[in-house]
Amino acid sequence: MENLTFVQNVLIFLALNAVSLLCLNVNKIGKYCSFTFTLIAAITFFAMLFGSNSFAISDLFMLEGNKILLLKIVSVLNIFMILINGYYSLEKVKNSVLVSYMFLGGVFLLGANDLMTFYVAMETVALVGYALVATSGLENSREASVKYLIQGSVISVIFLLGVAFYLGATGSLTLVGATVVNQEFYAVALGIFILTTCFKLGAFPFHAWIADVYSNVTLGNLATNFFISKIIIGFKFITMMQILLLECDPHFQDILIRIIQVVAVMSAFYGNIMALVQGQFKRIIAYSSVAHTGYMLMMICLNPDEAYETQLISYLVIYSLTATGVILILNQFAELNKNQDSREILKGGFYRNKGLSIMLIVFVLSLAGIPLTSGFAMKYMLFTNFFREGFTIEATSILISSIIGLAYYIKFVSDLFAEEAEAKSLPTIKTRFSETLVHVIILVSIFTVGIAPSLFLGMK
Repeated sequence: MENLTFVQNVLIFLALNAVSLLCLNVNKIGKYCSFTFTLIAAITFFAMLFGSNSFAISDLFMLEGNKILLLKIVSVLNIFMILINGYYSLEKVKNSVLVSYMFLGGVFLLGANDLMTFYVAMETVALVGYALVATSGLENSREASVKYLIQGSVISVIFLLGVAFYLGATGSLTLVGATVVNQEFYAVALGIFILTTCFKLGAFPFHAWIADVYSNVTLGNLATNFFISKIIIGFKFITMMQILLLECDPHFQDILIRIIQVVAVMSAFYGNIMALVQGQFKRIIAYSSVAHTGYMLMMICLNPDEAYETQLISYLVIYSLTATGVILILNQFAELNKNQDSREILKGGFYRNKGLSIMLIVFVLSLAGIPLTSGFAMKYMLFTNFFREGFTIEATSILISSIIGLAYYIKFVSDLFAEEAEAKSLPTIKTRFSETLVHVIILVSIFTVGIAPSLFLGMK
């Protein structure tokens, strides 16, 4: 019965969002109707998830345990993003509809148990991502979208090559329980899957699209990337690689893990150093994302375990939620300054917008990993796991890179307190209730997890 309910709710979700698309063409009231149907679709889907613990359409698709937990969290975030976009702007309503389709692609990606379902779901998320970049309305958005599309298409073809090697190695497309009969083919397949993981998450040296795309999208669309792409894609790719590596020959497994470790350390250093020399918010966020991807990649090297899986979810959600909070506040400052993408718009901001500035400071310090924030708890958890598993050199290297990264986070804080005299001419930002609600929720989560991490992470 639950499986039938899941299929019915997916069809209802698709139908409501199809109506939302049609409503966009209706004059005057179109955007209000579209917003309403999109919100109803998101709430309905969440209500379905809330009452169940598992769904399975067949052996090819199954949601259970931590996957359901993650989906519930992302579903709530999807509802909040729709509310933040609101119904005032037609462009933002369009974005909400697109994000809903990205969310649905993420649902099937998360539950995929075979490579074909995985591939179709992955491409669904990617296609919506291309559309979000193209419709951002900035000067170079379409050019960035085409570049992103070309690079993404090349990676998709390479991924299919990996699927072919996987099929040759196992005789199956199933991700769980396949018997490996050719270790050489299997190792090549995993190498290609690692490459795909690095590109999708924006790890060094496959990060070029990150800076280009982030620089040419609106901050609102950038926030969307964090709460869906980073959370679902990050979780699925990392947990998938953990499981697949277990079936690999020890010799090949050691080589692949070494490659992952090198990429992780280089991503952490490169991302933090490059973010340090940037003057634009979006590029700082882009390179910060590269650094955090390095932290996440190291988790592939840990043995798959339910506790680690829960901690991975915690890290992805807290990091994405905090980064989204930073982006949303920066967007509010940018909207008062003709959408400028420069640190200049923050200068003196504390003296005219104290509430938002304090929240921005807390969010930024959490990303930096300052004690008593969730960011510190997350990094402490990661490094504890790395040292416990014997990755001392890699963990120490990433820790040093994280300390380097403190500098560019501090720049945000210093900018807010600069030029007090000129701050008197700055306008006061008016914040909608939905935006304030999201800011408060993020703020509470930062301090709750930071002060009592054992309640959420099993840490002592």
